[in-house]
Amino acid sequence: MPTKPKSKSSFSNRSRDSLASKAYNMLAAQLLDHRLVPGMLLNRREIANQFDMSVAPVLEAMVQLESEGFLESVPRKGTLVSSVRLEDLRGHLILREALECEAARYYCGEPIVRAEDELIKLAETIDSMDSQARTEQWHAEFEFHFALVKLADVSAIEATFKKIMQKKLFMALNLYMSAHGVNNPRDSHVQLISKLKTSDPDEAERIIRTHLRGDKEELYRR
Repeated sequence: MPTKPKSKSSFSNRSRDSLASKAYNMLAAQLLDHRLVPGMLLNRREIANQFDMSVAPVLEAMVQLESEGFLESVPRKGTLVSSVRLEDLRGHLILREALECEAARYYCGEPIVRAEDELIKLAETIDSMDSQARTEQWHAEFEFHFALVKLADVSAIEATFKKIMQKKLFMALNLYMSAHGVNNPRDSHVQLISKLKTSDPDEAERIIRTHLRGDKEELYRR
C-alpha cells in the first residue's frame, strides 16, 4: 500500500513549532546574556525581523516566556521584560536549600549506595554539559536533584520541591548572577554522590548545603 503523503497543514504546524522553539531559545539567550534587561519594551515585529522569521512563532515564544514569568504584559504599554526581585529569588533559594538539606538527612548512606549507578549516570550528564546550554542544564539539574530528594521517601518534600524547582528559578538565578557579575562554578556532581554516602546526617546536610550555595553566599544574606 502506498504511503499516505503528509498533509500540508501538518507540515506547516511542525515547521511553526520548530520556529517558535528557535525564537524561544534565542530570546532566552538574550535574557541570560543580559541583552534584554528588566523594563525593556519588546516589539514582536522588530524581533521577528531580527530573527528573520514571521511574527507568529515570535508571539508563541513570547507567550511562553510570559507564562514562565520572564515577560509581562502591561496595559497600554505592551510586553516588558520582568524584573528579577532579589527578595523573591532569595526566598526560593532558601526554601529549596531547606528541602534538600532535610532530604539529605534521610537519604544519606545506604539509600545513596543502593541508587548509586542511576545517580552517577545523571551526574555524568550534568558534569559533561556545556555551561551555555542553559535549558538542557536546567532539565538535567532537576532530574538529578529530584532523584536525590525522592530517595528520602517523604512525599511532602517531593511535592514542594517540584513546585519550587522551576525553570523560572534557574533562569532568574542566571539573570541575577549575570547582571551582578557573580560567578557560579559548577561542582562535580559525581563527587557529590560519593560524599553523600556518609552515614552522618549532619555531615550530609552540610555537604548538600555547600554544593547548593557555591559562590552564591551573598544571595542568602539580607
